[in-house]
Amino acid sequence: MCVLLITGIGYILDPEFSFVKIAAPYAQELLDIRQRQRGGQEIVAEIGRQANDARDYAVSMPFRVQRIEEFVKQLESGDLKLRVRVLESERAAKKASILQMATLYTVLSGTLVNSGIALSGQETQVFANGSFVGAGVFLLLLIRSMQRVKKLDKFETMI
Repeated sequence: MCVLLITGIGYILDPEFSFVKIAAPYAQELLDIRQRQRGGQEIVAEIGRQANDARDYAVSMPFRVQRIEEFVKQLESGDLKLRVRVLESERAAKKASILQMATLYTVLSGTLVNSGIALSGQETQVFANGSFVGAGVFLLLLIRSMQRVKKLDKFETMI
């Protein structure tokens, strides 16, 4: 299979490319080394085994190419979707979400404190107290959010 790939790339780059011309000296050298080490029957058996392997690859190649084409068509048509999870980015997104909510709690708490101060000066103490209580609730939510961020940071340092 690699030979076919190399041959195809070589031919695209240079139409006069010939893998056989390039590989022949190396193949001959390997055959010479093996011939010195093996007898005639072993060489014939090795060549037969290599021929069977080449035949098996050649026979199965169209089916493999067809499967690759089907896979690519599924990707292109949207029938097949790849999902990749990046845990680090998921943790960062979760942390950003918590920090965003903490910012919202800070703004709401500050706004309610300011409203409470303004309302207490106008002698509407009930509304002022309600604003202060609301600010306290958002302050507690802010503290809880910051604890969650701290816990996430600790988890990331353990990884």
